[in-house]
Amino acid sequence: MSRSAPSTGWLSFVLGIALAVGAAPGAEGQPARLAILGPAESRFDEIAAGLKEGLRDHGHAEGSVAILEGRVPRGDRAAARAAVEGFVRGRAHVVFVIGSELARIAREVSAELPIVFLTPGDPVAAGLVSSLARPGGNMTGMTFEYPELSGKRLELLKEMVPGIRRVLVLYDPRDASPRQGVVAARAAAPRLGLTLQDRETRAAEDIARALEGLAAADALLAIPGGLPSGYYETMIRAANAARRPTMFHARTKATAEALATYGASDVDVARQAARLVDRILKGARAADLPVERPTKLEFVINLKTARVLGFTVPKPLLLRADRLIE
Repeated sequence: MSRSAPSTGWLSFVLGIALAVGAAPGAEGQPARLAILGPAESRFDEIAAGLKEGLRDHGHAEGSVAILEGRVPRGDRAAARAAVEGFVRGRAHVVFVIGSELARIAREVSAELPIVFLTPGDPVAAGLVSSLARPGGNMTGMTFEYPELSGKRLELLKEMVPGIRRVLVLYDPRDASPRQGVVAARAAAPRLGLTLQDRETRAAEDIARALEGLAAADALLAIPGGLPSGYYETMIRAANAARRPTMFHARTKATAEALATYGASDVDVARQAARLVDRILKGARAADLPVERPTKLEFVINLKTARVLGFTVPKPLLLRADRLIE
């Protein structure tokens, strides 16, 4: 793994670099050691930046936190385990994990290393924690999604483009979070008069093959989590080229050209998760910190994309939107 470019004001390490071991966070001038584990995708940088900003907001000055980054290919359990083992050898004080499957692997490797996860699904249903109020074990975290929101997005998509009948859905069946989301979308589809064309994706070639289904679909619904998260721009480009409306979970760099988004930003939630990391660095047990869920959901409509697609968004929806992109 190559050295990542250091962020301004942050001391970054690659796995395998020797660190001072055994010291408590901040003891005798030693920086606290925070590990970040996530998929090797551009989204990693956005979420990590949100977390670092949140740490600064909680008083962690420049140089007071050493960052170890573990970027692993999606689905590569061996690489994920090796990254966590490196964190343990480096005596990380806490690890921030992006995604439920990586959080599960981190827990398998170490039952002692405090884990703060960020996941789009229900962590109780996924078996990560005993309950939201009392997580137990060595884990706590933040969710940026309610699985049932996939059904709500389908409803908003139907309101925006009433004529749609068939909706293409790409999801990763290996991950508990998107499995929960696609179940919610399947439950909502019949009452909306919609048929889901859901496609399992486990590799890049599955994404390309699934997007060929746009020819027989009227719209594209994204399910947060898993492999498709690294291909949002590809998915949106393909849908816009086919003049198909798209609905995603949050407006980010990767989803800027989608027709609409509804949900909580995982980058903003990562910034909030810094509060949990801060408390652990100050001595709290992860097991005693309740898992938090998003309190702010934002509905954004991209009118530029609507014009490109040739759609006129109904006025009632425009009035309900939190943001309109002109």
